[in-house]
Amino acid sequence: MPQTFARTQVGVREDLADKIYLIDAKDTPLLSSIPKGQALVNPLFDWQADAYNTPDVSGVVDGTDVSSTINSAANRARLQGRVQKIRRAPKVSDFTEITDVAGIGIGREFARAIAQETVVAKRSVECVLGSDTDSQADSGTVPYLTRGLGKWAQSTAQSDLPVNSAFLTPAASIDTTAMASLTVAVLNGVMESQYLQTGKTQNYMLAVGSTLKKTITNIVGYQPTVANYTAILRSNRGDEGQWSNNIQSFTGDFGTYDIVVDNWLGFSAGTASVYRGYAFDPMNLELRMNKPWNFRELEDQGGGRRGLIECIFGLMVKNPLGLAKFAASS
Repeated sequence: MPQTFARTQVGVREDLADKIYLIDAKDTPLLSSIPKGQALVNPLFDWQADAYNTPDVSGVVDGTDVSSTINSAANRARLQGRVQKIRRAPKVSDFTEITDVAGIGIGREFARAIAQETVVAKRSVECVLGSDTDSQADSGTVPYLTRGLGKWAQSTAQSDLPVNSAFLTPAASIDTTAMASLTVAVLNGVMESQYLQTGKTQNYMLAVGSTLKKTITNIVGYQPTVANYTAILRSNRGDEGQWSNNIQSFTGDFGTYDIVVDNWLGFSAGTASVYRGYAFDPMNLELRMNKPWNFRELEDQGGGRRGLIECIFGLMVKNPLGLAKFAASS
């Protein structure tokens, strides 16, 4: 007997939900936490770092006149940074703009593209800030680049605009211990190195990749034996009926690390490092910007609407002595 089956039915309408689902909601904690400085007015920007003279405990013989003086500016040095431009240029065709798209509507594709690419621009800046990129001068062939935290937190001279040797990040403030061997003692040792530079037991922001974050939770959550560091006790950090296994703040002998997870640290070749971490006082950093997230619509040259989102920025580390870095490769 003739009948119609769904598998052969003609003219069936598409069952397309009137939504577009975007699950990616990664934050940009460096960009959010670093204070914004005055607007950039030059591709090369400068500031000064200083240090106290060494204390003198030799004493003075009674009646001795002053025969020598002190240069109180002897340790002062100039540090420099460069700018970088991030650019996103969305475009939609004429036919795209007149098409009714599920979850967007008619004529809204360009507005959505602007919103999407503004987020990408901010993430691009975040990637640069947490990267190992060194600064670079524009040659007409290669662009200006600003120096990322991975290069600011370095105990040896950088290739471009090298930091004065007196203000390089100490080697003891840079740890490359593999995640499987990381201990509370290592964490506390890096903090001690920072304390020896600043002389303050203060709070630092510790931006970490996901594996470094869970490793810190594990090494703090287990109590080691003195003999061989075998985990023998786990403490329940939570309300009755709930289990909490999330270290958000680590207080050691020399200060406190307030831990924030960042998906964009050590970014290179399209991939971030889940092992990377930076400990710093946000007030020791400054983000110099010009045209932050500036949008302007470009001329339609016949193919459809075009726009340009730009940000010119440069990272300034006031004194690299106060930085710390965790840079394991595994």
